[in-house]
Amino acid sequence: MAYGDEHGAQVFTVTHPFHPLRGQTFELLAVRNNWGGDRVSYAGPEGRLRTLPVEWTDVIEPELVVTVGAGRAFFRADRLRELRKLIDECRRQQEEAPSC
Repeated sequence: MAYGDEHGAQVFTVTHPFHPLRGQTFELLAVRNNWGGDRVSYAGPEGRLRTLPVEWTDVIEPELVVTVGAGRAFFRADRLRELRKLIDECRRQQEEAPSC
């Protein structure tokens, strides 16, 4: 979880396993909903304003399914159900389409 340093500033660490900044800590400027999801805002190494998905940081606790799965599950059940609905809808549309 994000924490305050000795000066009281709130900081976070990049935790995404494949992100090039993984393990680096930055001062947290804001958490806002941008681009369809919550993102952390911070000043990057070159001083420019940057954002990352909040899930790629220690700002929030990891989802329970990620913790319990411990890396064993490649897909979440709710996402698989959504995919199945999309596939069923596509098949239904193909069956209803007139053939040439």
